[in-house]
Amino acid sequence: MRGHHPAPRRGSVHDQLFKELIGAFLSDFLGLVAPGPALCLDLSQWKLLDKEIFTDWPKGRRRELDLLAEVPLREKEGRALVHVEIEARSRPEIGHRLAGYYMQLRLRHGWPVVPILACLRRGRPGVALETVSDDELGPEIGCFRFYVFGLEGCRAEDYLSRSEPLAWALAALMRPGDLSRAEHKMACLQRIAGARLNNLRRFLLVNCVETYLKLEGRDAAEFEALQASERGEDGTMRAIRMTWADEMKAIGREEGMVLGRQEGVALGKEEGVRKTVLRLLRRRFGPLPDEVKRRVEAIRSIDRLNQIVDQILVARSLEEMGLQ
Repeated sequence: MRGHHPAPRRGSVHDQLFKELIGAFLSDFLGLVAPGPALCLDLSQWKLLDKEIFTDWPKGRRRELDLLAEVPLREKEGRALVHVEIEARSRPEIGHRLAGYYMQLRLRHGWPVVPILACLRRGRPGVALETVSDDELGPEIGCFRFYVFGLEGCRAEDYLSRSEPLAWALAALMRPGDLSRAEHKMACLQRIAGARLNNLRRFLLVNCVETYLKLEGRDAAEFEALQASERGEDGTMRAIRMTWADEMKAIGREEGMVLGRQEGVALGKEEGVRKTVLRLLRRRFGPLPDEVKRRVEAIRSIDRLNQIVDQILVARSLEEMGLQ
């Protein structure tokens, strides 16, 4: 049936997919959602900050922010923060929660903050500025504004025509219009296949499309027919899908190895995770300097090693990861 999308995956796996995707394409994301603030930021030098945990006012529960980036200002000294929360569905209380985080970020860092809510399902489609306020004392008191990006109701064709590669992956979550599901998926992957991207960035985009535009039955058969008729002599799109599938298998094997090690004795567990970290670092950054190897070998904390695994897909350098 046209226009139907499976529900986004819940839990940490779903959250992690979008954290990695937006983290790798932050400049694209800001261009799509907050182009005004983006003009004031030097997006060639941004970096992701370590996970920060705040009290979730007013209930007092501890919460980890989805994504927080530090970005230099473009035309003057100073820094700004970009805070992104990712929600599967729009919820009325999220605005007040974002306001609480905003106040805590300003107090902790003292820098201006760009607050953004990415809503994958329901809610108003497209980009909007929303406002919450302490209306018990009047709407003019205690107002807070934040960007909201509602994906599900957007038209896929509008985003497939954008120049930002991130838009082509996000189009997989949007309304296909007159396209069948197979045509919708084909259009997303063709845009990604034709772009000049490194392997990691291409993988993240394809992973989003493959995750949120799963095809079965007639849809899958139609897609295979469309793919078979692909005109490119080098079969680019088929090649990137095969690369994606191989990479997912490799990641699955590595995660299985880590899990298996975690069920073993402490020494074996630590050594297994360390070997996985070194292997992933080599695949991401190429041959490792001896100093980096020594630093990883010196880590005795399982939590720190697993943190490095989480950072590898989104970090742009060994230095950014604190390893060089």
